[in-house]
Amino acid sequence: MSTREDLCRLRELEIDLSSIGLNWGGEFIPYFCTPEGAEHVGSIGCDGVHFVLLPGDERVFCVNPAMGEEGTYVLPMGAELREFLSFLLYCRDANPLSQIWWMTEERFRGLLEEDRAAREAGDLPELYAAKDTALAAIAEAFGLEPRDPFERVKALQRAFDPAGLVFTSEYYDVLGLDPPGSPA
Repeated sequence: MSTREDLCRLRELEIDLSSIGLNWGGEFIPYFCTPEGAEHVGSIGCDGVHFVLLPGDERVFCVNPAMGEEGTYVLPMGAELREFLSFLLYCRDANPLSQIWWMTEERFRGLLEEDRAAREAGDLPELYAAKDTALAAIAEAFGLEPRDPFERVKALQRAFDPAGLVFTSEYYDVLGLDPPGSPA
C-alpha cells in the first residue's frame, strides 16, 4: 500500500488525531516554508509545525517555520507513512519527532521521560486517555509496533539534500534570498 493510501486510511480511523499531534481538520494553510504541492498530514498545533508529503515522494516531512533555518525548515521524518507512524507510537506524540533535528539523544530521551512522568503523575488524564485510544487504533489498523526514531530520523536528515525542494516566492522573500534562476 502506498503512503497516500495509508494516509487516507489513517484519516478514516475514528480517533482524535490532534491528541497525538496530527491535527488535520479544517483548511490547511501553508506557511512560507511549506514546499509547493505539499499534502498536509497533520499539525502539532504549535508554532506552525506540520507534517507533509511532497509530490512524487513517499517520505513524511516535518515543516518547522518557527525554529528552522535555511536548509532545516523541511526535513524528513520517515521513509514512508508507516515508518513515521511507528516512530509516533514510540514517542506517543508527534511533537518529540518534530524536534529531533536539533536535539541530542540525551535531550530527546529526557523529553520522552518528561511526558512519561507527567502521565504517571496523573496529569491531564483525558488527554492521555485520548492518546492511548488513538495510538492503539493506529497500531491495530496498520499492524505496527513502536520503533525508536532517534538514529533513523537523524540518518534520514543527514542524507537529505534540501536543494531539490520547490518553494513559493514568499519563501525567498521572507529569507531575503534570490529565487533559483533569478539574475545574479
